[in-house]
Amino acid sequence: MPKPKTEKSPTVIKQNIFYRDAAEAAKRLRVSSIGIRYVIRFSLGQRIEHIALLLSFTVLALTGLAQSYYDSLPGGLILTLLGGIDTSRQVHHVASFFLGIQSLYHIAIFVDGAFVHRRFGKMLPAWRDVTDAVQLMKFNAGLVSRRPIFDRFNFEQKAEYWALVLGIFIMGLTGMMQMFPAQLTLILPAGWVIPVSRTLHFWQAVLMVLAVLTWHFYHTVLKKLNLSIFNGKMTVEQMKEEHPLELAYLEQASAAIENKRWPLEIEIQAENIYDAESITRIENGNADEVVSKNHIEGSVE
Repeated sequence: MPKPKTEKSPTVIKQNIFYRDAAEAAKRLRVSSIGIRYVIRFSLGQRIEHIALLLSFTVLALTGLAQSYYDSLPGGLILTLLGGIDTSRQVHHVASFFLGIQSLYHIAIFVDGAFVHRRFGKMLPAWRDVTDAVQLMKFNAGLVSRRPIFDRFNFEQKAEYWALVLGIFIMGLTGMMQMFPAQLTLILPAGWVIPVSRTLHFWQAVLMVLAVLTWHFYHTVLKKLNLSIFNGKMTVEQMKEEHPLELAYLEQASAAIENKRWPLEIEIQAENIYDAESITRIENGNADEVVSKNHIEGSVE
């Protein structure tokens, strides 16, 4: 039986950083009181956003599906607890308004990061996502011996995120069409626009609920319990396994914080990403600048 091939990753990943990037990286690397190294993966604001999304999505799913399946036992029970279908509809509208406000806030955060701070985030699709997906399929098929190494978000997480964005857009648009049918039918044919919007709204809701209960639940709970979106933390060992590229970036950027000239170009050697000498060691809560000289290029005064 032929041995699996070793899939080569890009040899060097280069990135220009500023002092604010180095300072932020240093703040995200922590050591617990019992000596466990960990990373602040999600900020408090991001965790609050996720909790708000979880609550609004759950309320929308329960009240919406209860109205569609009012004659079922679960649907009837929910409607009874809420005081009837009219109350359920009002709660559904309030939750949808709350989700809309949250979506606008999320867009504002993206715009501020992109156009004010020149940070486009790590959730945008890239060609590397395609190559990572191909390599992972090869790894699962036994054709290569190494999994792809992921950055802050892997291709599965990006796909799930953009599917959610598209789903919220469709749900919001079709929901607004049903909330204001009289105004809508003044400009669009009444015979088909409302029935089509109702059908799209229903099936998109079913698709999103199934995606959360199967795909998202499997990857965050069943496959491996990941509570970082709630407590914000992930140990260094977990980061090495799940997001080694992000960990390498954080450790190299934090180690360069004493540099006097910015911007600074750092290089992440993908082949040596697990080499203890190629990443910064964090001891006693401070960055111990033990970095391979090939990894950081720039003038350090």
